[in-house]
Amino acid sequence: MDSFALSLFIAILTFGLCCSLSPVKNNELQYCSFFDNRAPEAEPNLKNCTWFKDNSCCRQAEISATFGRVKPLRGASPSCQRYTNYLMCYICSPYQYLFYFRESLTVCEEFCDAWYDACKTAISKGSVIQELFVDGESYCKSQRFNVDKHINGRCFNFDAKLDTSGSPSYNIWHQNSHILMGIYLYILITWSKNVISI
Repeated sequence: MDSFALSLFIAILTFGLCCSLSPVKNNELQYCSFFDNRAPEAEPNLKNCTWFKDNSCCRQAEISATFGRVKPLRGASPSCQRYTNYLMCYICSPYQYLFYFRESLTVCEEFCDAWYDACKTAISKGSVIQELFVDGESYCKSQRFNVDKHINGRCFNFDAKLDTSGSPSYNIWHQNSHILMGIYLYILITWSKNVISI
């Protein structure tokens, strides 16, 4: 093994591990607009929305009450249930001050479209959702949500990096993507050196 390739591989791997484990530094003051602007704090006993355990606006009793009031859609696919569950977790997000104000939730159009696509064959109020609504925006607005584009940074969106309710294999590969990139670059460099030396 070439020492340059090995050094590069170790540097990439170290950089990836360092960057993936470091918490994101955010100078903005987080507050929980849904809960009278209280500060978020650790809530290690969350049974739902567990990705917010380290910094949560909700308490377990509050999230239990919220989930207890919502009836699942008839015929909902696992994907539909996942998006619905994730959406209900907005009350736990420490960034809710960005998308919840004046007692109104703003959901990203992209999330609305994905949620609609996942749930369009489920039944709501006796009808199939895709027969009631033409797209994600109309579906979200029927739930009394405001809708905005993700690029504006003022709406609730699905973040696969946070969601732990999905496929374990996806989460493992996603969380270790820096290691995979390091391995890929090592193989690419080793291969290109072999090709050049021939």
